[in-house]
Amino acid sequence: MEVTIRLTAALANRFTKREKVFTRKIGSEENLWSLIEAMDGSFPDIKNALITENRSIRDSINIYVNGENVRYLKGVNTTIQKGDVINIIPAAAAG
Repeated sequence: MEVTIRLTAALANRFTKREKVFTRKIGSEENLWSLIEAMDGSFPDIKNALITENRSIRDSINIYVNGENVRYLKGVNTTIQKGDVINIIPAAAAG
């Protein structure tokens, strides 16, 4: 089973050698936390850029699963399923 992960250019340039869209194999009972941990194995320090020490999503990051912000779902415990699309986007600041 696979999911698709999409990063912005800024995140892709920093962590994945400019690879903005890629797939990851997942198990049948995965959640966002386990997916990010697996990504950290391939892209060192990406987990620290996305998640705080308390296992919550950094304020400066938005993560969407199939277009839904995971902050309004179960955060890092949001279930990930085959075919899901995960978008990871730095939060925009307005002033």
